[in-house]
Amino acid sequence: MTGKEMSMKKISAVLSAAVMGVMVAGIASPALAQEKMTLEEWQAALDECNRREAAAQSQINDLDQQIADLQRQISDVDNQISSVRQDISGLNQQVSSTQSELTQVKEILETVRFPEMYTVIRGDCLWNIAKKDYIYNDPFQWPRIYEANKDKIKDPDLIYPKQEFRIIRP
Repeated sequence: MTGKEMSMKKISAVLSAAVMGVMVAGIASPALAQEKMTLEEWQAALDECNRREAAAQSQINDLDQQIADLQRQISDVDNQISSVRQDISGLNQQVSSTQSELTQVKEILETVRFPEMYTVIRGDCLWNIAKKDYIYNDPFQWPRIYEANKDKIKDPDLIYPKQEFRIIRP
């Protein structure tokens, strides 16, 4: 028997003794007031005490069963809580891993969205290149392209298709 079961048995025994004492005291008080009881009266009183004791013991047994059921339910809930905690721990690890992957994807997207190089196409000029939303989104930034690519650009008004210019990010 576990400690809980032993203490529950002790509590049941104490309750049984207390119920019996109360029943005897309830019957004994009138008995003390009378000096003589007939054998039939004593037998009826004893039968009543036995009936009440049996009813009390039945209630105690029912309560013991309810306690055992509740303890099983508590154990089941504890197991469920443990399982949920393990699930949460696993999910936290997945979230951490996903966040790391997301950071890497963001870095890749930034590189793709804001390229480090630009290839000139027919009709381009430094003003229009700087104006593109994925370059600087500001045509007045064309000198940045010129400064970064002076070795390739002799005249900022003359650029040619298929030239590749380095794009400096702020």
